[in-house]
Amino acid sequence: MHGDTVQNTMRFALVVLAAPDSGLCHLRAQSFARALRTADITLTRVFFYGEGVRAASAENDDSIDQWSGIAVRQGCELVLCSASAENHGILTPPAPFTLMGLGALMEAGHDCDRVISFD
Repeated sequence: MHGDTVQNTMRFALVVLAAPDSGLCHLRAQSFARALRTADITLTRVFFYGEGVRAASAENDDSIDQWSGIAVRQGCELVLCSASAENHGILTPPAPFTLMGLGALMEAGHDCDRVISFD
């Protein structure tokens, strides 16, 4: 069976905790996400929590565009914590962002090899 090789690629999830305008958090997270692709590591989910959900708010078009591009290129989910999104008035997020509870973060921790947070 030497012709059948199975490659086990690493699976990562990211957690973004800070607002897009509060420093370099989002730029670092986006750069890290792009580096994962270059390293042939699968990015399964980016979970936005607390102020991080502002990445999907209407006043952050550039952030929405940057994260959307990452999601399209890498096939990952962009998940807003539903409670945090509600606190910031994001009731209907723009595609490809979705709303989920903290269970989605717990699931990522279970399903992935690494969960990396940015704040």
